[in-house]
Amino acid sequence: MTYNIRHTWISGYLFIILGISGCAGLFSPQKVEEPPPEDVILAMKIKAKLIEAKELNAAAIHVKASHGLVVLNGFVETESQRHLASKIARHISGVKQVDNQIQIK
Repeated sequence: MTYNIRHTWISGYLFIILGISGCAGLFSPQKVEEPPPEDVILAMKIKAKLIEAKELNAAAIHVKASHGLVVLNGFVETESQRHLASKIARHISGVKQVDNQIQIK
């Protein structure tokens, strides 16, 4: 009888330990991938040029770059401002394609 009780307790402890270790992945912090430095630099160059353009409110335009592909989003007042943002981005060295998702308010 002592053997059965001890065996039951050991089995119970193993079950709890294995169960907890299986849940460890649920509580561990998720790894967030940083964009490559060249993508960050490209996005910063574009943002700097957008800031220089007096016709634009660069704070309302967000820039993301990935391997030369650039996504612009945010808001502008006019279609000409939207077009200008694309034109500025396209003329930066390293930009292969621009996806302009900027919306007009």
